[in-house]
Amino acid sequence: MRFTPFVLVAALAIAVTLVRPDVAPHTSIAAAAQPADLPTDLALVPADAVGFVHVKLADLWKNEVMEGFRKTWEKAGPKALAALDAQFVPAPSTISRGTAFVMLDDKKKPLPVGVLTFSAAFDPMAVVKTYMTNHTTEKVGTKTVYRSPDSELELYFPDNKHIVIGYDHSLNHYLAKAPAKDGPLASAIKLAANPTKVMVASADITALPIPPDALNGIPPESLPILKAKQLTVAVDLGADARFDVRATYADATAAQDAEKAIKALAELGRKELAKMKKEIEDKLYDPKIKAPRPAVDLPEALGSVFALGAINRLDETLTDPKLITRTGAELALAVPLPKELLVVGGGLTAIGVGLMLPAIQKVREAAGRMQSSNNLKQIALACHNYAATHDHLPHDILDKNGKPLLSWRVAILPYIEQDNVYKLFKLDEPWDSANNKAASQVMIKTYLSPSAVLPAKPEWGMTNYRAISGPGAAFETGKKLKFTDFTDGTSNTIMVIETDELVPWAKPGDYPFDEKKPLPKIVPVGGKNIFQAAFADGSVRAISTSVAEKSLKGYFTRAGGEVIDDKDK
Repeated sequence: MRFTPFVLVAALAIAVTLVRPDVAPHTSIAAAAQPADLPTDLALVPADAVGFVHVKLADLWKNEVMEGFRKTWEKAGPKALAALDAQFVPAPSTISRGTAFVMLDDKKKPLPVGVLTFSAAFDPMAVVKTYMTNHTTEKVGTKTVYRSPDSELELYFPDNKHIVIGYDHSLNHYLAKAPAKDGPLASAIKLAANPTKVMVASADITALPIPPDALNGIPPESLPILKAKQLTVAVDLGADARFDVRATYADATAAQDAEKAIKALAELGRKELAKMKKEIEDKLYDPKIKAPRPAVDLPEALGSVFALGAINRLDETLTDPKLITRTGAELALAVPLPKELLVVGGGLTAIGVGLMLPAIQKVREAAGRMQSSNNLKQIALACHNYAATHDHLPHDILDKNGKPLLSWRVAILPYIEQDNVYKLFKLDEPWDSANNKAASQVMIKTYLSPSAVLPAKPEWGMTNYRAISGPGAAFETGKKLKFTDFTDGTSNTIMVIETDELVPWAKPGDYPFDEKKPLPKIVPVGGKNIFQAAFADGSVRAISTSVAEKSLKGYFTRAGGEVIDDKDK
């Protein structure tokens, strides 16, 4: 199976970061101790963390529920699978388990950490050299953390079968002391070691920085359920596949109130199922239907029968006396997972993926446009902040004879949180000089469109964002412009555009503008019919490639006095 390393971290980290970090200090529930024989990855999880999730990726992949998908994957052939393994380090086929946990520092800031476990040994330095360009090292006690100036991620290797991945210096906090063995998550971590539990997630609810008004609008009858102090979820694919949920409350009374609330919701759910069932039966048994029905009605009829079976099965689950059990202050909810449906689901996955590809592509394109728009906004904001500091807009850095040495993009590095890269440059030397070469090779995320197609081995850090540069434009060589020079209005003047053409970001060179000459063609990223542009007021707009050249020239001048007619856009 192939998994993005931080999917697991993100799921837990997002849950924590969506709430404010300004609440009362951590009040822990009764702690338990971890056993001494935990596997390495689970032993790395602090029992006093806010929460964790552990997935046995290889076991899930081998399970019968994935048989259909696995067979489809293997149809690619040994040569294709071997090529995939040869092109990445560690080999993707050797990934075994994925674990993620979140801690809170003294200021209640969430610190996510991920652990990837592999079935075969790998060379840690090969991983560093492959994925951590221009890496640096830092010692935290006796442990070595690897970082790169062009990545927010950081790596630590406890051995040659595990990668510990941090974010924004979370490893400094994590590695400062040995993982706690006692704490609220200890019993859940032990549960995760159970061979039949392919996924276990647990959270210490009392430690989460949940704002006081977070429960506003929640139906009162549901509130007792939400008073859990700890929540653990597990997926068991043993002899009886099931979905287990365990919630621990402050005392037996709180657990009993929650049990009543869950049973009331189950009854409400049954009533809704009854309504759905009646609607389906009324349509299926409609006496007005003449048999035999046309073939086009068959999919709907099949779906109706299947839906009735599913509703009846779910109703049986909701009435099962073993669905909810209470032991003291703990509630347990066991939901059976019909294996036959899971197997069918696994077999249909490949078909489903094929059918979903067009929709997935559209979602990816939309996400790419959104991220690129955000990049342009950051660049425009950096220009504003630069102007506020220097009393003029950024411009290419020139030598004493007026020859451009470095792009204006170098000048705004401190304003896009890349001050460390900025300090590597010698501002009196060209962008590709011996001293500046290393800095110019750094890939800056803000300068690169997510939809960009990079060369296999780019020699330089590249960008898709180019300023409009020329007489009367937002950027003009040799002039220290101010926003007061934009008499057309900052909302009517384009500063930077996104294009498909990649250029070294440190090298002077932008979209050349001369009002008296035809405009050079603008090729949008991905061959689309619109390109994104950052205006001088900081806004970002999409502009059609079919816009009249007269209108586009009007947008490219800062003080041309043009009247841009909407019908020309």
